[in-house]
Amino acid sequence: LACLIYVPVDVIKERIQVQHSTDSFQYKGGWDALVKISKTEGLRGIYKGYGATLASFGPFSALYFVFYEKFKLWSRIYLQQRSAPSDEQVVLPFPWIVLSSASAGAVASFVTSPLDMAKLRLQIQRGAQSGGENATSYRGVVDALTAAWQGGGYRGLFRGAGARVLHFVPATTV
Repeated sequence: LACLIYVPVDVIKERIQVQHSTDSFQYKGGWDALVKISKTEGLRGIYKGYGATLASFGPFSALYFVFYEKFKLWSRIYLQQRSAPSDEQVVLPFPWIVLSSASAGAVASFVTSPLDMAKLRLQIQRGAQSGGENATSYRGVVDALTAAWQGGGYRGLFRGAGARVLHFVPATTV
């Protein structure tokens, strides 16, 4: 449900971020982008990449929580081994919880980077009627992933993964 609001905002943000001063089709800001995309591409343009957004956030969230719980478990085991042996379970100190959360966010965001990259490629392509300069047209997530693989193998799939990790580590830690 949140994606009903998130996806249009993300499409607008991504398109504004990748526009060049030499592009014939310029957005002056968020509202201008919304109006122009709506007029030239309709509702489909505003919700471009909706399926890809769901395909990337679902696995990200699932992986995040799996890794978070695993990192907390490993932290408890480590701290238990360092302390005097007892039957009491170690209470995980706050810094260890933060470290577990940050680590889980880093791993989950890295692993799902190819899906996010495919979503981005789908969101920034403009419809033919909008006069966009994008020469590449992706038919869906699989097509975008295939093109990334053919264009650079693993490097093509994980291009931008470091920036994604840097974005998600603080976002998942707070």
